[in-house]
Amino acid sequence: MLTGHDVSSLVVDRLCDHARGRSTAVACFYFDFADRKDQTATSMLGSLLKQITGGMEKIPEEISLAFQEQKKVIGGRAPRLPDIVKMLQTITSSIRTFVCIDALDECAAVHRVKLLDSLKKIVEKSPRTRIFITGRPHIRAEIEKRLPERATSVSLGPSKNDIVEYLRVRLDEDVTPDAMEESLEADILERIPKTMSDMYVGDNTRNPTPTLSTNRYESRFLLISLNIDAILHESTISRRREKLSRMTNGLELEDVYGATIERIKSQDGDKSRLGMTALMWISHAERPLNADELCYALAVQLGSKDFDVGNIPSISTLLNCCQGLVTVDKEALTVRLVHFTLREYLSAHPDIFSQPHSAMAEICLTYLNSQHVKALSAAHSPDIQSTPFLEYCSVYWGVHAKRELSSCGRSLALELLKEPYSPISTKLLLTHANLDPEGYDTCPVISGLHCASFFGIVELVVALIEVGGSDLDGEGCFGCTPLSWAAYNGHEEVVNILLEREEVNPDKPDEHGQTPLSNAALNGREGVVKILLGREVVNPDKPDKWGQTPLSYAAQNGYEGVVNILLGREEVNPNEPDKRGQTPLLYAAQNGHEGVVNILLGREEVNPNEPDKWGQTPLSYAAQNGREGVVNILLGREEVNPDEPNKWGRTPLLYAALNGQEGVIKILLEREEVNPDKPDFWGHTPLSYATLNGHERIVALLQSRKSVTPSTI
Repeated sequence: MLTGHDVSSLVVDRLCDHARGRSTAVACFYFDFADRKDQTATSMLGSLLKQITGGMEKIPEEISLAFQEQKKVIGGRAPRLPDIVKMLQTITSSIRTFVCIDALDECAAVHRVKLLDSLKKIVEKSPRTRIFITGRPHIRAEIEKRLPERATSVSLGPSKNDIVEYLRVRLDEDVTPDAMEESLEADILERIPKTMSDMYVGDNTRNPTPTLSTNRYESRFLLISLNIDAILHESTISRRREKLSRMTNGLELEDVYGATIERIKSQDGDKSRLGMTALMWISHAERPLNADELCYALAVQLGSKDFDVGNIPSISTLLNCCQGLVTVDKEALTVRLVHFTLREYLSAHPDIFSQPHSAMAEICLTYLNSQHVKALSAAHSPDIQSTPFLEYCSVYWGVHAKRELSSCGRSLALELLKEPYSPISTKLLLTHANLDPEGYDTCPVISGLHCASFFGIVELVVALIEVGGSDLDGEGCFGCTPLSWAAYNGHEEVVNILLEREEVNPDKPDEHGQTPLSNAALNGREGVVKILLGREVVNPDKPDKWGQTPLSYAAQNGYEGVVNILLGREEVNPNEPDKRGQTPLLYAAQNGHEGVVNILLGREEVNPNEPDKWGQTPLSYAAQNGREGVVNILLGREEVNPDEPNKWGRTPLLYAALNGQEGVIKILLEREEVNPDKPDFWGHTPLSYATLNGHERIVALLQSRKSVTPSTI
């Protein structure tokens, strides 16, 4: 059975063969509905960027600098979407690039809009880039709207011969041949293909952004597959005829899913438990599970102190128990539901599983409390590879427990948290949260209260406080208190509980000088910001060791709500520079946060042309990063000099030319004050930098100006 994923894999393989030995890049991304929360436009384009730069002999300097810039906040931060788009524009404009995106329909709608808009920007700046997309038919209109005049669709459908050939293979594999006769076999080969309607698929690689839709093709073959499974599962000719009759008289996917789940439940021995529990984990896990993780999860015996490796089922046994509803993704090596529609069916029938998150939390906690894991935690050089389920349990037990916590789960959690969270689990948790990946060697163990506060599990926080023995204001990793973690993750109820205790300092800084308010502001936690500002001892303008205030972080990250809340306090200086001379406005302009820029420019104290210690203005940073909207806003202010050089003589126009920001170049060239031929201290002009970096369209723009001296590069 050829699926949309197979089609994408074939395209990628063909393109890789074509690119071999040439100056060509190929990058791909596979969307999965189960991972839709984490598969944002930022993560997807970041993955493409990583793939493309990974194949380069030398990573461009501006990309390395962009990553270094993000490391200074509490745990480091990955580049944001506009930064990634800019970097992809730069790279793809200098090398022929093919991008393959599979199952775009499984991307969350809010992320899909941002992704398509970003792809449009990339293709506009990189005309040699070609994009291949697969998806279900309903996103076709969205693609054509977001990528006008760039999307082409063609159809591909399974022929009757395809279906017959597939059915012959399945009939040859019949393990109960005595329950088959020639007339029944002939009926199967005639009636099933006749019932199936033609499906739609598209593909065109000559256009910059083709779209391929595979949903009906896949779901029709899936319907055939599940129905022939159901027919061959019966042990008599009569029962097989009955199944065939039901199928060809309108039995659709929902009916087949329900019947298959009933077959799973009716299996003998432990097979029923394995099959249903596997479906529960795959459909409710916080991320896709690999085969080993799932098998380990099914081997855990609730409440047992011992983990028996002999109880781990094989993946082949597991797949058999799931009766064709589960498959292993050969590319990602993860276990997934056989089709997107099965997840929809399970979501529409929540009664199939009883309190799944509570059950999953209990399994995770049982595993973390086992001697198997505790022995590993005590080892000097633990072999994490020998415990594939440990990462998931360490990172997600609290996520499941916050959603549903049974009395059994509560007891297991308190048993785990009565002692400090293990160093291994702490490392895994903070790695997942992208918190200071370079600081683990010296990272102290965090307490149970820190851990419960991090996850925001109110019931456990209250229980740990009542039991006593926890330092309510104690410092854990990076000097963070339980309040800091709760504020960072936006757990308002936990914040209120901790603030009720006299021993908790609501303004205590961590080792970076960041207070709970700073941590809440940099993550846009408006509710927590309001709670903390209600305490008199909290300084709303307290700088950290780099001189950045809560307002500075909120502006840097584009959180308009937090910016407005902070600006409502008289103590907050809206123009406060950090130790590098960078103001909240400069940070907002640099990152393209137009809303925040407008808010700050509404304050008289804010100087729209104030440079940092290197003499670079907000306009210069906006131009450098291609923030066209911010450039237009700033140029509307009389105080802003559109040709202001920094300490190295570099103007906004020069930075835009250096980085290939064509849109900004056009805006700046409309201003009479801008000298398009102004050199920096090394004698390089905007034209020479554009020529050096291969920005051909910018070169043409600059050469069209009579005042520009031809480049000698």
